[in-house]
Amino acid sequence: MLAVDIGNSAVKAAIVIGGTILAAGRLETTTATGEDLLDGLRVLAGHEPDRPPAGIICVSVVDRWTERLERAAEALDLPLRVVAASHIPISTGLVRPDQTGPDRLLAAWAASRLYGVPVIVVDLGTATTVDVVDHDGFFLGGAILPGLALAADALAEGTARLPRVELRLPSEAVGADTASAIASGVVIGHVGAVRELALRMHGGFDGEDDTTRIVVTGGHAAASWAETAWCTSAGPGLPAIADELDPDLVLKGLGLLAEHMDARPAAGASR
Repeated sequence: MLAVDIGNSAVKAAIVIGGTILAAGRLETTTATGEDLLDGLRVLAGHEPDRPPAGIICVSVVDRWTERLERAAEALDLPLRVVAASHIPISTGLVRPDQTGPDRLLAAWAASRLYGVPVIVVDLGTATTVDVVDHDGFFLGGAILPGLALAADALAEGTARLPRVELRLPSEAVGADTASAIASGVVIGHVGAVRELALRMHGGFDGEDDTTRIVVTGGHAAASWAETAWCTSAGPGLPAIADELDPDLVLKGLGLLAEHMDARPAAGASR
């Protein structure tokens, strides 16, 4: 299958077989066009000429790009399946599950399939989400906070003299100049916020459970400094946050979901 994850900042696509990624690509939505999308998908679709994809499966939070994908699928003559929250086989404890993004549910379901339960999923996108799946595989919900780039942009755009800085993990929390102070506040502060949320969520399980895994995914999980930030202790009392760093969790989830949906009995079939 050709899996496509349409987020607010980027479109990510991959050729997948179940939870295995064979080839992948990424487009920044702020600069890319519908033609760029078509060209990128055409390259991926031709990754294995003797085994073309059977179709496209997509999860999207941006309607404009969903429409562009529909036109690209038509041009490639590939059937398109757009995933809704109701397609994802995960039970929830939410008051209004219909108002939860399918990308969050898909990441949570994929993490539970690939890494087991209970699991906390940290998705570092335009927004950062921290979500919980309990021992029984129920999606309980989570927290949403401004993402790393969004926080950096807000400081630059909302102040008169603070610059937009490159996102990086400073070696020290105390910044000796304005740029390093912003990097510390945005990046190290974000790591601290996620650690606090994860610890509180972990403490909300019935009883203490050391088997809870934390999986970090999303665009910023692919940064060169991500493993140090999320998978390495920062000192006494500051344990590593993540057990797994998996930037392509949603794409893998799309591959797993395609298999699951294709394996379901047809209406009226014996079960």
